[in-house]
Amino acid sequence: MALGVALCLGCLACGERGAVREMRHAFEKGDYAEVVVVGRHALRSDSTNARVLLYYGMALTAQSRLHEGFEAIDRAVKFSPESAKPAAEFLWESGSAGEFDATAARKLAKAAELDDARDLGKRRFAVADLYFSERRYDDAALMYEDAVRLYPDTAACENALAHLAESYAFTDRPADARRTMETLVKRYPRGEYAREAWVHLDDITYAEAQKALERNDLQHAAELAEQLVGRTQNRSLQQKGRFVLGEAYERMGETGRAYAAYREIIESDRGDSGGVVERARERIEALQGAGQH
Repeated sequence: MALGVALCLGCLACGERGAVREMRHAFEKGDYAEVVVVGRHALRSDSTNARVLLYYGMALTAQSRLHEGFEAIDRAVKFSPESAKPAAEFLWESGSAGEFDATAARKLAKAAELDDARDLGKRRFAVADLYFSERRYDDAALMYEDAVRLYPDTAACENALAHLAESYAFTDRPADARRTMETLVKRYPRGEYAREAWVHLDDITYAEAQKALERNDLQHAAELAEQLVGRTQNRSLQQKGRFVLGEAYERMGETGRAYAAYREIIESDRGDSGGVVERARERIEALQGAGQH
């Protein structure tokens, strides 16, 4: 057992007896199987014993049974908050030893959750990737934000920005997703993610324009639609963007500009625009019928 863990556990050792003492001795010898056996038996009698839960959780984690181990550690901390420090120390030292893989990243991530004074350094990128793979998009976004802010010149930033934008999209933050995609393609125009990023950026811009229209933020909707129409190579999105532009102008009372946007949809049709052309014709007829053009 590493010195840091021993010192932290030593602070809790006063008054240990029975199963807790037995588990401590086995843990110090690295006999994690024995710790688990004794702990399982002890928890049948008292499922709220924080020290039993602590040793039990750390031993399970040492056996690579991370889900069970973390759950036991969380329960230990719930019943005895001072358990967080030795648990974090153990997880940190365990995750820092040997090859840095997904298991190590999980241990370091958990250590940082238990002790926010732990500095993950550039390993933030790996931990963020872990959160992203587990679909913990809020946690991933926070970790990616810190990583790219603290280490902007690191090669991993390109991947981090791409995943950060996706995390924002998954958590219904389209404006943040769009800005992050714009940063990505600006910083890495010939990078691995640039081409895909442009596609995502167009999709996100259209979704954001639609939402702006729904909440009656008409000027913003028009600005986003204009950006999309002028930038995208996707003809279908371009036509949809023109329709959003027409709707926004129409609601703002700028019927001439609305008419022009709808008319451009019809004139740009190559037989692949789907129902948007019919909708544009209907809006033009409605404007003409109301004498607004």
